[in-house]
Amino acid sequence: MALLSFQQRWPAFVFPLIFFCLGMVLLPYPGIQNDEVLFANAYFGTAGSSLYSLEIFHHHLPLMALTYLGALKTWLYAPILWLSPPSYLTVRLPVLLLGALTVLLFMRLLEAAHGRRAAIVGGLLLATDSMFILTTCFDWGPVALQHFFLVAGMLLMLTFCTGGAPAALFFGCCCFGLGMWDKALFNWVLSGLLVAAACVFPRELWRRLTMKSVSLAAAGFCLGALPLLAYNVTQGMPTFRSNSSFTFHEFGSKAKALQSTWNGSALLGYIANQPQAGYPRDAQGAMERASFALRAAAGDRRQNRLEAAFYAALLITPLLWFSGTFRKLLFCLIALGVAWFLMAITKGAGMVAHHAVLLWPIPHLFLAMAFAEASLRWRKIGAWLLAVGLLYLAAENLLVTNQYIYQLARYGGARSWTDAIYPLSAEVGRDTAQDVVVDDWGIVDPLVLLHRGQLKLVFAGNDFFSPESSDQKKDWERGLLLSGLWLGHTDGFEEFPGTNQRISKGAASVGFRKELVKVVSDRNGRPTFEIFRFVPATSATRP
Repeated sequence: MALLSFQQRWPAFVFPLIFFCLGMVLLPYPGIQNDEVLFANAYFGTAGSSLYSLEIFHHHLPLMALTYLGALKTWLYAPILWLSPPSYLTVRLPVLLLGALTVLLFMRLLEAAHGRRAAIVGGLLLATDSMFILTTCFDWGPVALQHFFLVAGMLLMLTFCTGGAPAALFFGCCCFGLGMWDKALFNWVLSGLLVAAACVFPRELWRRLTMKSVSLAAAGFCLGALPLLAYNVTQGMPTFRSNSSFTFHEFGSKAKALQSTWNGSALLGYIANQPQAGYPRDAQGAMERASFALRAAAGDRRQNRLEAAFYAALLITPLLWFSGTFRKLLFCLIALGVAWFLMAITKGAGMVAHHAVLLWPIPHLFLAMAFAEASLRWRKIGAWLLAVGLLYLAAENLLVTNQYIYQLARYGGARSWTDAIYPLSAEVGRDTAQDVVVDDWGIVDPLVLLHRGQLKLVFAGNDFFSPESSDQKKDWERGLLLSGLWLGHTDGFEEFPGTNQRISKGAASVGFRKELVKVVSDRNGRPTFEIFRFVPATSATRP
């Protein structure tokens, strides 16, 4: 009996483990990125780290980091940052574990919605999806909590709909509320779910709309989203005022962003350097040698086959009209369509992978149920066709993931993902008493985390020595020139191109020149950061 139980349940153990192991291989390569550690600012209480907070018993309690980004992640990481020294593992291991749990819950959702076969299909596709792995591991979006609350909320709502448990309704809506507090862009997919439920299951929805159920749902949602609601009620609805600009002229570029995210290629060149970046590094260790050998055997694999699989599932869907699965597939398609439409009309949103991936794992839900149901229709060969197709899709996913591993190991992390942040941190940490002025984006927040908020960091700003600056501001800027060390990117690696020239020009206008102290390179030997100071233009060059 125990053996039979293991044979039935092994995918629920193996697939999250596959996801976790792939993530562990990737974790060490990119350097800590600025947006990945926004939560640390609020924890260490650096200046301007919280947009909205409360003071309780003389303790700073952050609630919102940005108008649309809550401080939930800061709360969850507080005990981790208190107990553990900061490192890439401190930042990335918790969200990797959360992603593995999301895979497990997703399989339970599919099993409850359709059956064990669909759970296996969806679980393996999600666990090997390169975009799901990368955006979860590095979580600069952030998206890890978004996916977790979406899947957990859907599972609890399905539990309520099938069993009528009031607690499932309350906690399911609480998950949706927490998703909104974590990141208000959760409203895209939440709106998609609501519209899809109203369109596909109107009678079931109406039957459940009692005073008790509505009250429980509202209470659960408001409890989860309470900090977001409090912020907007007390501050004049800034979340909606500052993030409600719409346009209908960006559909083409956003469709391409969605396509590149779905086929797995979106982050090549963004997280992992392309070969054109140069400074190649030989394989080191058994894992890298295996990755390099696989890439040599299979060639460059920059796209998976999920796009073709999605089109195949669309073709299958009408053939399942008379099955009980058809309405579930229609639910997924409507939810996806509405969520992506809201993303597409939001000005400036949806053009990057960490926005498009907020739709995950609804596409995998659709694929899993469509293919599982179709295989049940073709009884003699359906299971074999499904097994072959699933293994092929998973293998293509793994080859794309290996492409990321290969490029990260061979060419390093790209731009703001550079591992040069670690030697830079070591250099500036030699004297934590001096002022450190940073002149470009992407440097401050990783240093805040790595030094637990102990460095005296000042950001010069993009308007440093602007002609429009007031006299008072110009005096402050002259004071920065006389401060301790300055940090910036080398020419060509600036996050805001022209920063180096602008800063040097501004300093020269008041009689200072830049004096280089040290160049910091990444593990590939690529010069990435500069440590420098400003001295009076008439002074002799220091040896």
